[in-house]
Amino acid sequence: MNGKKGLIHKVERFSLHDGPGIRTLVIMKGCPLKCSWCSSPYTQSPNPEILYIKSKCTGCGRCIETCQQSAITWDVNLSQVITDRTLCIGCGKCVSVCLNAARELSGRSYTIQQLFQEVEKDAIFYRRSGGGITIGGGEPTLQAEFVGEFLSICQSHFFHTAMETCALTSWEKFAPLLDLLDLVYIDLKHMNDSYHIAWTGASNREILKNIRKAAQKNQIILRIPLIPGFNDSTENITESARFAKQLGKNIIRLELLPYHQFGIHKYEELERTYTIESIQPPSEDDMVNLQDIVRSFGIEVKIGG
Repeated sequence: MNGKKGLIHKVERFSLHDGPGIRTLVIMKGCPLKCSWCSSPYTQSPNPEILYIKSKCTGCGRCIETCQQSAITWDVNLSQVITDRTLCIGCGKCVSVCLNAARELSGRSYTIQQLFQEVEKDAIFYRRSGGGITIGGGEPTLQAEFVGEFLSICQSHFFHTAMETCALTSWEKFAPLLDLLDLVYIDLKHMNDSYHIAWTGASNREILKNIRKAAQKNQIILRIPLIPGFNDSTENITESARFAKQLGKNIIRLELLPYHQFGIHKYEELERTYTIESIQPPSEDDMVNLQDIVRSFGIEVKIGG
């Protein structure tokens, strides 16, 4: 194994919603999309970031004294510590001196060997439950070379491999990873390109193209994060179901994931504003109606992951 490194937000054990059986979820840093509803904003940046949990901070000032970039100061008007994100380099020194765990580092570098040693600890659970490794994020294809070598080692040890992706990448990066995966989860956010750009910051054209190609090679589960006012219309779900139907026998199912507000506090930890706080989760009746539309195309559909 070489010394190539990948930047990872977290290694999450005993995951039950990211593939079959008990799984270890490797959450990569960096994403080409900036979805308005993103519930994991700390995975968007490809760089290390400091999370600040205001409720735990006592204002002792140790972080201010430690920061060599002068990125952390005391705001007299707010009576709290503030971080200038343009100056912060994510070194994590403030995290190590915080006595109350009010600061956390999102983004740690792992070598391929270090990461494999970490996930291998749970090998007994994979074997007993039919589980394995899932690479998520963020967007794993932004670190395609690292992810590919890691998946190759996992497969050589007969671990089931899965990946969660937005599929916004070049086919040259995507195709080699597909050869190393037993299962692929792909988000289908909106069929209309203009809406897709407005709410995610990028076009869906390459995404749809990659989904079509991937469906010829791999077993795929499509996921639609249902955001009221964005993609929950009858027209969009009908078009999405029609698209899924055309992909053929490798589409296992389509999952409708109802919007939630569980990630709002994570924006606060990054000292960012959550712009769609007024949107409420869809009702159960709305979800069932959309589920019926997908089912009418003869596609297996599930509400939730």
